[in-house]
Amino acid sequence: MVHIAIIGAGLMGVKIAGEFAYHGHRVKIYDNSVQTLNKVYSILEDDKKQLYIDGLLPQKHFLGQVFCMSHLEESVKDADFIFEVVYEDLEVKQDIFERVSHCCKPTAVIASNTLQLDINKINERALNKQRTLGLRFLFPVYYIPEVEIYPANQTEVQVIEKARQEEILNFSGLGAFSDRSIPALHHSGNDNVQKIQNEVFSIIPSDLDRDCAICMDRLRDCLFSPCHHMVTCLQCGQMLQDRHDACPICRMDIREIVRVYHT
Repeated sequence: MVHIAIIGAGLMGVKIAGEFAYHGHRVKIYDNSVQTLNKVYSILEDDKKQLYIDGLLPQKHFLGQVFCMSHLEESVKDADFIFEVVYEDLEVKQDIFERVSHCCKPTAVIASNTLQLDINKINERALNKQRTLGLRFLFPVYYIPEVEIYPANQTEVQVIEKARQEEILNFSGLGAFSDRSIPALHHSGNDNVQKIQNEVFSIIPSDLDRDCAICMDRLRDCLFSPCHHMVTCLQCGQMLQDRHDACPICRMDIREIVRVYHT
């Protein structure tokens, strides 16, 4: 499983988040608009239903999870790959690259999904420009597996090759992030997990990952009411409630938190 961060919860950002969750990755999606974040869950639910009808999703849930985050730092701090998917405004993208590059892991790859802007201008204020590049997904994302790569002037060869490492090849239908040669979306990786999921069909997706979605350090032991999702530890759940934040899964308001004791 690869840790993915998506910056921008517009339609394209949500589709990219769903694509990675489809292939079993853990995704955090951030947007500075609460209203936009609140739409993510319903869009993904509609996508799952359509993919299931089309025969591209053998089960009714994605193999990975998507968490909706209202704080940028919490979204990117443990990410392996970070994808900026905001509107085509150079200053906004520069600001995102600068902020993200200072609060993510030094090994994280930072990519822009820009359509028209120069990646060498987007990364001007970023720390460690050698790990930045342009990587554009094509719409509709679930049905067009090809992506386009635009390395920046300072992008290291190792950064491009990182996307071709065995973990990506094994777990993602995108295969390697190469210029034009990407395997088809429907691949054996998703089918192989179907048998496992059928055996644990009664387990909700949040049970398949035991680490807190916020701090990633402690065990999940906090149940949100009224949505009944359990995705954080008690400390982080209390933090979300104190700052009047919503459930990272469904974006429902948190009225109460209940501690769960594991045996």
